[in-house]
Amino acid sequence: MLRVGTFLTPAGRGGPGAAPAHPEADRIPAGDHALLMELLADLTDVEFRHGLDIGRSWIRNGKVHCGDVCLNDLDLNLWHAWLSRDPGCYAMEALRTLSLDIPVVPDPVRFSTGLDKYRAHLRLSRAGLPAPDTILLDRRDTAAAAPVVAEWGRALLKPRRGSFGQGVLLIEDFATLRDLADYLDSTLAATTESTFLLERFYPNDPADWTGTTFVNGTLMYGYRKRGHRFARLSADAVKVYDAEGAGGEVDGCEVPPAHARLAQRAQQALGLPLVGFDLIVCDGRPVIVDENTFPGLYPELFAAAGRSLGRELFGLVHDLVDVVKESRESRESRESRESRESRESRESRESREPKETSGGVPVRSTLP
Repeated sequence: MLRVGTFLTPAGRGGPGAAPAHPEADRIPAGDHALLMELLADLTDVEFRHGLDIGRSWIRNGKVHCGDVCLNDLDLNLWHAWLSRDPGCYAMEALRTLSLDIPVVPDPVRFSTGLDKYRAHLRLSRAGLPAPDTILLDRRDTAAAAPVVAEWGRALLKPRRGSFGQGVLLIEDFATLRDLADYLDSTLAATTESTFLLERFYPNDPADWTGTTFVNGTLMYGYRKRGHRFARLSADAVKVYDAEGAGGEVDGCEVPPAHARLAQRAQQALGLPLVGFDLIVCDGRPVIVDENTFPGLYPELFAAAGRSLGRELFGLVHDLVDVVKESRESRESRESRESRESRESRESRESREPKETSGGVPVRSTLP
């Protein structure tokens, strides 16, 4: 019997760390969640322990406990819930600890990479994908960025773990960056991020902006934000902006083949089963400008694509269970073979060792 733990939050429930509600991102719509639970209940040879809130766990000597369950004793742990974006987030630390002993999906290390815009861009760039040119520097040494900002002309200053366009600033000259750093040092030095992430600004038409959502490595659909979800940065520059962090306000759209190929490669590079990417078009080429570890899960767009989120998630869990079962069977077969070979080797050595007769004269036995 395979033992699987889950923390898959339905709409209306909070995640670990008492984070703000983002209904389209960190929670599974109620109808899809109910369908998923129903389908999981019919899986044979699998025992599920649902509702294992990693944010309410505790760790002792590397063992993660949630209520009366030691999560390290499970065979697999699945989670989808909003986590604090703080680098010191306890829930993420608990997931990392747990992943040292059992498979955790999504993998917390890969998830952390996707959550951090600098590391995510770096991963995509090293995979040969068109992600923005970036500069990362210590906030106290902004002078290092001056020649690059001059070369680019304009840059976007982004929070490394930001979301919904909040905190994204257009930097049109080095003086703005310098003065912002001085302001932060003078007012909030102890509480603000110590690094600045600058991305090159790519001129683009908001009408070409495309969002994508992947489940289990498959592109589900594309979508576009409605006009009022874009905010002006300057006379000719905009950003996606959601002051309330509520998500939504989208319309489905076709994903051009070139966009789909790039997004598929990006999903493989990050290795996350549930992920999304935002793309723009600059000089006729698509560029991935954002990675979303909590992609938009819009029931109406799943339906329009002839899909069901609940069934897609079930397919993901089913595949993961199969992989764990195969791994366990392979491990048990290997251990059995090694045990048999060790026993046969021991018996072979013993058969060749000198034996004493009743008279104390050693004799060597021979194999039949």
